[in-house]
Amino acid sequence: MADQVKQIGKYRVEVIRDKCISAASCVAIAPKVFDLDEESLAIILSQDGNDDDTKLLAAQSCPTMAIIVTNIETGEQVWPVK
Repeated sequence: MADQVKQIGKYRVEVIRDKCISAASCVAIAPKVFDLDEESLAIILSQDGNDDDTKLLAAQSCPTMAIIVTNIETGEQVWPVK
């Protein structure tokens, strides 16, 4: 049953502020990872705030693809897919 063990903290997220349009879908999905700053642009609160699946879903919800998700174990960009 080891396949069902969830690995927390495998993904690192990064916000490209120039692409952010303040849609806040990332905040709605992963509020422990993302927030909006005083300019209403997304910021990272904590890399460990939500699990990896939630961080990826939040990134995928961004209408401008302003969030990059990287697998810290392999260094590969998971989202957006290159």
